[in-house]
Amino acid sequence: MNRLNAKPTVLVVDDDEAARLMMAATLEQADFSVVTAADCAEARQVFEQNHVDIILLDVLLPDGDGFTLCAEFLKHPRGRDLPIAMVTGLDDVESIALGYQSGATDFITKPVSWGTLPYRIQYILRASNAFLDLSLSESKTRALLSAIPDIIMRVQRDGKVLDMQVGSYVYDMGEWLTHETGDLFGYLPKGIFNSVEAVIDSAFANNEMQLIEFQWSQDPSRIRYWEARVLPRGSNEVLMVVREITNRKKQDNQLRLWAKVFEGSNEAIMITDADLHIISVNRAYENIMGFTEAEVLGVDTIAEGARLHTHSFFRNLVSILREQGYWQGELFNQRKNGETFPSWYSISLVSNAQGKPENYIAIFNDITEFKNSRAQIEFLAHHDNLTGLPNRVLLNDRLDMAINTAKRLDEKVGVLFIDLDRFKNVNDSLGHTVGDQLLKEAAKRLSSTIRTGDTVSRLGGDEFVVLFPKIKDETSLADLTIKLRDVLQHPYNLGDISLHITPSIGIAVYPDDGENVNSLIKNADAAMYLAKEKGRNNYQFYTPLLNARTLDRLKLESDLRLALEHGGFEVHYQPQLISKTGSLWGAEALVRWRHPERGLISPVDFIPLAEETGLIIPLGDWVFAQAARQVTAWRKQGMPNLVVAVNISVVQFRKDDFIQRIEAILKEEGAVSSSIELELTESILMHDMESSIQTLNYLRGQGFRIAIDDFGTGYSSLNYLRRLPVNVLKIDQSFVREMLVEQASLAIVESIISLAHSLGKETIAEGVETKAELDVLTDRGCRLMQGYYFSKPLPAPQFEAWVKARENHSLAMQRY
Repeated sequence: MNRLNAKPTVLVVDDDEAARLMMAATLEQADFSVVTAADCAEARQVFEQNHVDIILLDVLLPDGDGFTLCAEFLKHPRGRDLPIAMVTGLDDVESIALGYQSGATDFITKPVSWGTLPYRIQYILRASNAFLDLSLSESKTRALLSAIPDIIMRVQRDGKVLDMQVGSYVYDMGEWLTHETGDLFGYLPKGIFNSVEAVIDSAFANNEMQLIEFQWSQDPSRIRYWEARVLPRGSNEVLMVVREITNRKKQDNQLRLWAKVFEGSNEAIMITDADLHIISVNRAYENIMGFTEAEVLGVDTIAEGARLHTHSFFRNLVSILREQGYWQGELFNQRKNGETFPSWYSISLVSNAQGKPENYIAIFNDITEFKNSRAQIEFLAHHDNLTGLPNRVLLNDRLDMAINTAKRLDEKVGVLFIDLDRFKNVNDSLGHTVGDQLLKEAAKRLSSTIRTGDTVSRLGGDEFVVLFPKIKDETSLADLTIKLRDVLQHPYNLGDISLHITPSIGIAVYPDDGENVNSLIKNADAAMYLAKEKGRNNYQFYTPLLNARTLDRLKLESDLRLALEHGGFEVHYQPQLISKTGSLWGAEALVRWRHPERGLISPVDFIPLAEETGLIIPLGDWVFAQAARQVTAWRKQGMPNLVVAVNISVVQFRKDDFIQRIEAILKEEGAVSSSIELELTESILMHDMESSIQTLNYLRGQGFRIAIDDFGTGYSSLNYLRRLPVNVLKIDQSFVREMLVEQASLAIVESIISLAHSLGKETIAEGVETKAELDVLTDRGCRLMQGYYFSKPLPAPQFEAWVKARENHSLAMQRY
């Protein structure tokens, strides 16, 4: 309705002309403006041409019905809030219902009460205006609520929600109400009510607003925080204003976290303004620098830094910061006590909303220890940890520089490869601690003897290399070598021990013996091996012949590996007999290498190489497996008491898994331990006697027979011998071979046999080649024999044939 118009306009739509005229006359007398229409078409036309404040609409019209026309007017932009009264019969209930369904505001019954009609129209208009005012008020309230992120509700003491208004920023109001069956009102969910119940009670008790923060979410995986203000209203109702503060809590937590990081960091943190004046520092800064925050606030960092560096350096630093927003690098700092120290800095630029520099954040720490450690690591990377001498890396670098210089100046370079003779025996007998002391003393002697500019290097173990960058000729180099050799030969007094060690020295000369680092060191090494072959404690120059021999050795090593992979080895068995009866006791398993080019190679030629390269482990395991398999087969074929002896190398015996390996092989081959005799040399057992005794006790307990091979050739200890759980002492063939011509050898043989009998052990003599040797050994009480007098080592088939032939010969002799 146009509130500026004093006369409301009424549109009367009725096909009864008398009724139209009567309504118009009655309403005009009551100061209404009236327009009329007799049918739907005319009504539409009048509605478009006039501003209408209310419509009286008959139900039945010539060209349609009032219900349809009512709905049509209400859909029109000017008719959305227009009051429409349907005119119908008094008892036409169905028409009244249809009128309300079509959107009619009210209805007027026929016959019309003309006296009350104007008042009825005024009531309908007043009610419509009131509704419009209420709608406008609700719109304002809705607009206000849409601008705030709050939930406003009236809540009773028991949690019943009487009313709720929700801001448009709240999208999950459904979480805040639960409904009970048959109850018109909702209730606060239990989780929320449990959080606010005490606050509601407190609001009533104190009659003032209460504030609470609590956590609530229907989704357990999502944490949400809320703030509620609770105001009492009467005796049983509160007004509760709730706002979600999850983001604020996160921001607060983030700020607290950053505050903890700032104060708890082990690295110094310094914050400056845009002009690089300090505005804040953390506790680590105070601890590292010695200044309190109050003492450094406002300090110009550029001016302070320029005292330790240069103005140009800092100008460049600031320029990089402003261009790139970040700088990282090393700077010097000065503590309050005046001490300077290196620091590692990370500096970041913080800009404001306009992109202008606002702050700089510098994080740094004291890297003095790091730099010292790095220097130590750098030293260790190029020096030997035990002696402090240059290692192979640094030696190679210096030798390469010496070669380049000598090439340019047409000079010679000398390289000495030094190995300490029998150093391994020192480690084995006296332990690695003594060995390390000896190496350090040798390194000290070499370093104090060489000239300025020369280099002593340790490659590892007892191997040293000496580099002479400038030598006149081979004669002068020999003189230097002799001097070093003499120094190394002096006694080494290591605690209560005095040792004499000799060196073997190989010499290579640039450019005669090699033109690069690798060839010179390799050829000096080869020359050192030649020095050892010539009796040790001497020096040898490299020669082409020596190089050929070195290559031959490398070829042999390669062939050894191929033989292991492709079955190039075979086991021969040498019979062991009982001396008095001549009956077969057992056999010794001896490995042979059938080389495709060199034929059958003796173990003397390849076992040391196998031990040096570590190939003795797989080779020894293979020989043990072959022997175990073969003796098991022979016992099944009618030789039930046959024992096969297998040699165990020092490398095998000292492996931590030695026992596990031979037990696994024995199980795999189906052999019994009593059919195997393990032969070990004295030097193997004497290395770590207590450990050896423990291992042998276990092996004896498992049923193995134990023999000491080459007995009498080592450094035997009778005290340990009585504790060793061995079955057999094997007399070395060197004593057997000389006993008929040398009384000392015979005495040793007799002593070994007597000692064995006294200790309850057997003896077996190896290398028996004549009847006279057999008779002497038998007369002295040696029970078992082995040697070419009976048979050479034989492949398994030939061994079986030998046994069979011997048995047939014995039967023939019995018949004779």
